[in-house]
Amino acid sequence: MGNNTDKRRVVNACARCRQHKIKCSGDSPCGNCRQRKVRCKFEGEDTKVHITKKHFSGLKLRNRELEEENRALQQRLEAHLNAVSRVPVGGSPCPTPPLNHPSVPSVPSAVSSLKPPGVAQDEADEDDGSSTMVNPLSCGPPKYITDTAGRPHYLGHTSSWSLTIRLLHLTHQALYKCPFPSAAHHVDTMTYSLQWNGLRSPVIPDIRGLPSLDHALFLLNATKFRTGQIFHLFDEPRFLAQIHQFYNDPCNPSHTDSLWFIHFLVIMALGKAFIGEKSRGTSPPGAEYFTRAFMMLPDYSFMWKDPCTAAELLCAMALYLQSIDWRTSANNLIGQALRIMQVHGYHTNVSGVTNGKDLIRCQNIWWTVYVLERQTSVLLGVPLAVNDSDITASLPNDTESVARTLTIAIHVKLSQAFSQVVNSLYKGSENLNSSYVKTSQDVLQRVADVASDLREYFPVPEPESLNGISRVSGYLNLLYHRCIMLAIRPFLFGLVETCVALDNPGMTVPMPIQLLLQVCLESAKKTVYILDSLHDQTLLEWFLPFDLESAVSASLVITMATVACPYLVESPQTWLSRISTLLDQIIDKGNLIAADQRRELNELQDLCAKLTAEPRMPRQHTGSQSYASVQPRQGVIQAPLSPDNTEYVAGTVPGGVEAAAAARDICPGPGPGQIDALDWARDMTPSQLLGVVDMLNGDDLLNWMDFPNNYLGTGGID
Repeated sequence: MGNNTDKRRVVNACARCRQHKIKCSGDSPCGNCRQRKVRCKFEGEDTKVHITKKHFSGLKLRNRELEEENRALQQRLEAHLNAVSRVPVGGSPCPTPPLNHPSVPSVPSAVSSLKPPGVAQDEADEDDGSSTMVNPLSCGPPKYITDTAGRPHYLGHTSSWSLTIRLLHLTHQALYKCPFPSAAHHVDTMTYSLQWNGLRSPVIPDIRGLPSLDHALFLLNATKFRTGQIFHLFDEPRFLAQIHQFYNDPCNPSHTDSLWFIHFLVIMALGKAFIGEKSRGTSPPGAEYFTRAFMMLPDYSFMWKDPCTAAELLCAMALYLQSIDWRTSANNLIGQALRIMQVHGYHTNVSGVTNGKDLIRCQNIWWTVYVLERQTSVLLGVPLAVNDSDITASLPNDTESVARTLTIAIHVKLSQAFSQVVNSLYKGSENLNSSYVKTSQDVLQRVADVASDLREYFPVPEPESLNGISRVSGYLNLLYHRCIMLAIRPFLFGLVETCVALDNPGMTVPMPIQLLLQVCLESAKKTVYILDSLHDQTLLEWFLPFDLESAVSASLVITMATVACPYLVESPQTWLSRISTLLDQIIDKGNLIAADQRRELNELQDLCAKLTAEPRMPRQHTGSQSYASVQPRQGVIQAPLSPDNTEYVAGTVPGGVEAAAAARDICPGPGPGQIDALDWARDMTPSQLLGVVDMLNGDDLLNWMDFPNNYLGTGGID
């Protein structure tokens, strides 16, 4: 009896050994976990696996709530479609475009798929805690840096600026055992100056130095060309009429004492920036007009009574401030515009209050405020100001411009995808557990739903195509790829942290996660391709921040990949060199912010190059070689994916043969490390992205990576 007792398996196995069905020593930590340098966790002997009556009752209650929400959404959708079919123009009904017309896109089909993301993953937070998958960019205490004056600056979760700083601190700390010097960072309002201390006093409108009428019309058209298809900053018929009235009698106080004159100055400032006027020292282009408008801007208490004009003005000012890196002020102004719109109910269906052109204007203004609020919040890394579930406003259905209507629809869908990324993947919870992988699945599913519309209506031309890329197509496709990179880069950053934290990472990445990282890299490469195409058409935007943000995001993804998974990125220096060339083009136009960001990116790339050159960080995976020599375990790749080893892959990857087949469709050829990355970047389809998403199913992925507790989300910043 004694010998049998000694030989039997240990009952009290740790969670990791139990999940992978391998023998556990029973020690704390056990031998397997010590060998892999991961956290060893033992579950209590009284752990229950059955469902309690209380939990069962809660599930039934939740099911009833979801059914009620579904009915409400169906009713809202039917009401919207009915409203779209009877939009009046001039008091008489007008027909909607035919749904099956070969040259006119189906607007209602694009509109009908705009649904709030809902309540998503709340129940998942009640997970049993057996998984350690978290978002290292949002968990843990808040992170700050201090400027040269000692003022703290918050590092937002979704901000590429914040990610750059965290990576600089992380790599610098690993190499030199000290933080990256704070004086080397550029912070809010440091690059450009408006030559104003912010103190308000009674301002007499100054009409001296204004452009002539023809010059003003030229600047207006420049602003319209650069922004008119994606943002509504002014109502053109009204604005043109007021310009002519003003120039007919410029000394009339009725023109200069209104919000319109401030609005006019801001549009002129944007126009001067768009025509390529370079900065004068630290004064941005158009500052002479914008500062005058900023000084005349009345308090919020006196603006809300004219909501449409006030919101158009605040959107234009927020866009200018965001472009000169005054991000906090831009976020504040767009927040004011949002609250003005909400006070007047523009976030609801206002078709019963107004109609015709006025209705379209109200809808255009609301959705411009919405998408700009999403953009500024993501760029700054702060929580969103309004939930999608609180919005019932309809999209504009301008029968005179179907292309613009479709542009707004896709723009809003992409902004809703950003909302889900921020609210689901970057919420400040340290206990996401299995919900993180599942939520990533939901987010990428939503992003993939937009891809079909983009490929059909706003495609990116191939290199040999006779047609050049349009500015609208470039903007929407760049936004799409930024959303993918934002959703996936926490996985990549977590790998970087682990590689930096451990002398020998000793970690194998599951095939679905490898493919997920590959999707992120292909989005980065596709971003570079789109930016190159825009540059070839002289459409690369040097003043607005969005092209610059896309270039920085792509550079960060590729740079992190050189540390975390170098076997997944082919010729990284070639891609980084192309990004550097694009940044040089933006800098040559006079953008001082691009110069600061290129300097920081170059410093980060140098630190990462030194880090990967250290003996503690060998490049262990090339071709068919395993990333780390560890014991095979369920749910990971130990051999290259090829037709010859389909049986092995099907037995180790969640999803079986279907998953393996999906992987072959996504990564044809000898293996994930040997595919032609550029060809895939050009040919990746929504179905292939969904194939990767489907492969994220399976509980064996939930603890594929254990981030060290002392490095979790810190980025090396105290």
